[in-house]
Amino acid sequence: MVKLVTGLFETRRAAEIAVERMVQEHGLDRARIQAYADGAENSSGTVVSGADADDVRRGKTVEGQRAGAIRVAAQVEDQEVETVLKAFRDAGATESATREASGAAPGSVGDPAAQY
Repeated sequence: MVKLVTGLFETRRAAEIAVERMVQEHGLDRARIQAYADGAENSSGTVVSGADADDVRRGKTVEGQRAGAIRVAAQVEDQEVETVLKAFRDAGATESATREASGAAPGSVGDPAAQY
């Protein structure tokens, strides 16, 4: 059975690390994984990090700064669920969830906004 596994991250970098681990270390198909702002607004996460941190220290306002968390969604087979959850935990996910995938063809994540 195909599952949709999601994780919530405070920074875009943490979300990218989770995606990299799933693809590079565990061989998951990148086309089955999406990362996106967890809300209607553009966001770089809830915590300032990376190049944005230097800009903020200099007093610049960064577009999308702390407008919301980053969600990563992966559509995987049952036997891959624990691998994805571990990648999320290792990358610092603040929460995760698993449910049966619906409304999308196997092998594609589909429209994440419609999923939640």
